[in-house]
Amino acid sequence: MSTHTEHAEHGGDIRSIMTGEKPKNGHDAERKLNFWERIYLVEIFKGLVNTFKMMFRPSTTIDYVGEKSRENQRHIPAVGYRGEHYLKVDDSNNIKCVACFMCSTACPAECITIVGDQTDVDQFGAQRFKAPEVFEIDMLKCIYCGMCVEACPKDAIAMSTTYNQVGTKRGDFIFDKARLLKNNDEFMESLGLARSGKDKDGRYPLSPDGCGPDVTHGVQPFRQGVRQDGA
Repeated sequence: MSTHTEHAEHGGDIRSIMTGEKPKNGHDAERKLNFWERIYLVEIFKGLVNTFKMMFRPSTTIDYVGEKSRENQRHIPAVGYRGEHYLKVDDSNNIKCVACFMCSTACPAECITIVGDQTDVDQFGAQRFKAPEVFEIDMLKCIYCGMCVEACPKDAIAMSTTYNQVGTKRGDFIFDKARLLKNNDEFMESLGLARSGKDKDGRYPLSPDGCGPDVTHGVQPFRQGVRQDGA
């Protein structure tokens, strides 16, 4: 009963009941703005002054891949770093992929799209029946697990140490066959290797067991033969 009475006496101010203080008149407690505060010109001017002060301060952004960056500011990928993908070629500059769909099947993110096409006998030889007409990787879906590299039976796809991907639209991150082959050329050039990954000693240091482009993971060489009609 007393609580109800207090509540009524205090004009329904619950804060006064909780704290025991006398309620304040809301109109009396509110400070009125003066003329300059009401037009906000002074506050706008203060904001502009602060903005101009910040404009002439030294930049705190670290350009970690630029020419002005120091060595300790740059990210150096470790051995085995999984960066951007690239498609390999053989010594004849033919793509090594045979469109077997093993990489797209093993991919847990389902980010690889392949469309196979029949190969030209004069270009690829009698035992290369298929090559990818379309080979795309959606890098926005890719989780960089490396399962595609492990699943490929022809050592046709691998991952470079390139990590700084920049794009202005989503389509920039759909890596097609041309982009993946370009990644191969740039990565091999940065390592001082030929386009097929061959070094000066005739070895292939980036391939499993150092095997060449005509070997399937070092297991057996391609068979020699003639393609039958209708194959």
